[in-house]
Amino acid sequence: MRRAEGFTIIELAVVIMTLMILVLTAIPFYNTYMQRVHGSEAQVMLKQILDAEIMYYLEHEEFYPPNVGDTIFIANSDPPDKAEIKQLLEKINVLIPVGHNLSFTILNTGDRCMVTINSPLNAFPLFGDGSPSITGTVNKEGVVEIL
Repeated sequence: MRRAEGFTIIELAVVIMTLMILVLTAIPFYNTYMQRVHGSEAQVMLKQILDAEIMYYLEHEEFYPPNVGDTIFIANSDPPDKAEIKQLLEKINVLIPVGHNLSFTILNTGDRCMVTINSPLNAFPLFGDGSPSITGTVNKEGVVEIL
């Protein structure tokens, strides 16, 4: 008797179970990787914005936004042509990426500029300690502090 060509059900089940085990072990590594990616992007963007604020202050003797108490908020879901994004690119020469799972808040307190970058609605941690945001300030003397 001749055997039919193809795979048996047991062979297919073994292959499917092997693939499921690989996928289930890869998911935690993927989540950790994505957390590191978003956290690294937040740190880089915070540094770029604070450096740009220092340069703006040196040229204009005030932080951007120019009025004390003014706040600029850019959500991850904002369109790339939002007015605040264009203004930041014009004034401090920093392009804020949208759609990258990060939201940005820039506040002029008068004696310093405070920048906060967080995951949307603090939905997921950006760093290994579980923190969903990173905040940095720069004062009139150019001292940068990461909170």
